[in-house]
Amino acid sequence: MKRKSTTLLLLVSAFLALGFHCLAQEEKKVTITGNDQMKYDVTSIEVAAGQKVTVTITNGGQLPKTAMAHNFVLLKPGTDVTAFAMAGISQAATDYIAPDQADKVIAKSKFVGPGESDSVTFTAPGPGSYDYICTFPGHVMAGMRGVLTVK
Repeated sequence: MKRKSTTLLLLVSAFLALGFHCLAQEEKKVTITGNDQMKYDVTSIEVAAGQKVTVTITNGGQLPKTAMAHNFVLLKPGTDVTAFAMAGISQAATDYIAPDQADKVIAKSKFVGPGESDSVTFTAPGPGSYDYICTFPGHVMAGMRGVLTVK
């Protein structure tokens, strides 16, 4: 009888531990709004390694999409953000991401115009700091960037 109680106690403990782990790993949903001043309203995001993350980018501005579109591009660590943005400045066909720089992208959304939104879902990489930017020409230089911190 004692053996059954011990086994039952171990099983209950294991299920509780799994339950708490699952709660800690709930999907992180973040909405970032870009505006006509080329700024994100969210410049810092914290998540856990391996956590499912959905970022929704919304354009809260009024200027036409051809002049002021916004996106969300998450970059690998060590990427020179300025060099990345400059390399893509003439690459409209690839969302202003130079083909030889595409391997530096972890996740990206589509470009959105006024009143539009797009979402991208990804699994948070390993611990560290990851820059995210808008690749529309000039937006990085104006400060349209943030940091995803993975713990």
